[in-house]
Amino acid sequence: MKTVAILTNFSGFSEAYSLNRVVMNQIRMLVDHGYKPIVIVGEHFKPVQDYAHPNVELRHIPDVPVFNEVKMDATFDQDVGAIERELAKALDGVDVVLTHDIIYQPACVKHLVASKRIAKRRPELRWLHWIHSATSPYTLQNLRPLFVDEYAKVISEKFPNSFYVFFNHYSVPRIAQNFQIDDGDVKVVHHPTDIKAFYKIEDTSWDLIKRKNMLSADVICTYPIRLDRGKQVEKVIKTIASFKDLDKSVRLIIFDFHSSGGDKVTYRNELKQIAIDWGLTEDELVWASEEHSEWSVEVPYQVVADFMKLSNVFVIPSVSESYSLITQEAGLSGVTIVANRDFPPFRDIFGWPPHQVGFSSNIDALTGLDGDTTTEVTNEKTFYKDIAGVLNYDLENERGIYLKTFLRQNRSTSAIFKKELEPLLNYEKPVKKI
Repeated sequence: MKTVAILTNFSGFSEAYSLNRVVMNQIRMLVDHGYKPIVIVGEHFKPVQDYAHPNVELRHIPDVPVFNEVKMDATFDQDVGAIERELAKALDGVDVVLTHDIIYQPACVKHLVASKRIAKRRPELRWLHWIHSATSPYTLQNLRPLFVDEYAKVISEKFPNSFYVFFNHYSVPRIAQNFQIDDGDVKVVHHPTDIKAFYKIEDTSWDLIKRKNMLSADVICTYPIRLDRGKQVEKVIKTIASFKDLDKSVRLIIFDFHSSGGDKVTYRNELKQIAIDWGLTEDELVWASEEHSEWSVEVPYQVVADFMKLSNVFVIPSVSESYSLITQEAGLSGVTIVANRDFPPFRDIFGWPPHQVGFSSNIDALTGLDGDTTTEVTNEKTFYKDIAGVLNYDLENERGIYLKTFLRQNRSTSAIFKKELEPLLNYEKPVKKI
């Protein structure tokens, strides 16, 4: 595993500073995947939050006068030398350096010159330069002529053994042109979102989410329910299992609280067998009561909310409800819903936006009085695959739901690290064949 350093010119911590958020996400990505990053900061920087993680080492370089305009001040030579000496020490044992705005910001010119000197002496050290603005040629042209002799040469040269990192493919030619480098030297690493932090997900929830690899699933459904047979949990299981026939990966979590005795235990065992028969694995179907013993009695409201926020599908086949708060909360979570058409109160409560499928009920749907409405199913496989197909249409064509799923799968810190950042950390320069 490579030793990775993150080079900044931070002299203090500001939670609202967007660049600081980017660096903290990088720290989290590295730590979460077993790395012990070195973070290089100004000499007066105090470790807080992610910077204070036990697997993070802070190393310091001098705080020197810097300017937002292009200028060469009286202490330029002295400052560059001081940064170079301490930065060389800070990079001892490092294989890859991630930098932020070092290569073009006027306030970072001293750091740039010092870094390039070190890069020339250490050709084995790889540099990945995050460019947080597609800076115009005007800025660079103003920067270069100000310096003469050695500094002009250092600033104008391409940074050795490096890639320039931006955040979308469309801008690659522009970045390459502005920095006078080849398109192949510009790499794309999208900005990730720390989903745990953004949604304020509980630690116990997050542990389960990671163990079951839920963020990568095409379909996530949360069903908080007591295991009464009238809830018809088997119909939720069969619907979610049928997504697999559409080549979708699935996760179904059932919060089966207050279900630890009597027929509820028998019903759970029957449901487990149904899940096996319909092709769901232990990772694809999660019984909350078996993950944490206290969840068999009561599940914290925040935990249920955590999984609702990640979900994109909800199925409510219950034959009898006075209301349905879980359906309401699913709707607030922005999922596509199928409700029991044979239970008319659902239409009164939630209107027609949920898809309507007959799952039978204990109301006579024609009179609205006590009785039974029964929907007979002759071919279960076709029936449930059709339901999955209707819901899947929403997943693929309803833009808000599609984007939510896409971002969960592809813009989490874990996804960005595995797909985009770690390959650059492990990049080996091709050997030219003679």
